[in-house]
Amino acid sequence: MKSRKFNNAMTSKVALATVLLSCLAGIAGSQLAPHVPLYLVLLYSAGGAVVVFFTLVLASIATLTVSQFILRNGGTDVQWFWFQAEPQGLVQLRAQARDARAHAGK
Repeated sequence: MKSRKFNNAMTSKVALATVLLSCLAGIAGSQLAPHVPLYLVLLYSAGGAVVVFFTLVLASIATLTVSQFILRNGGTDVQWFWFQAEPQGLVQLRAQARDARAHAGK
């Protein structure tokens, strides 16, 4: 498996974009609560961005872990669980592969 390098430039761009978008949302949100100081609205906005970021990271990790578990334990494709049954002909292909393994082992 090919190892991926950590791209510092891309990470810093994403972090900067997240900070700027949360500031923009905070400034727009300050119009909804005019009596709350701007620094407090920006602080809440940054906190909300951090919470959303970590929630997305945890959801991604959980989804990928479940998908890997399914694939490692004989699942054909994780997306097929949305359907009622396996793709047409897959049951026969599995039976043929099982028979071929059984005959090869003798």
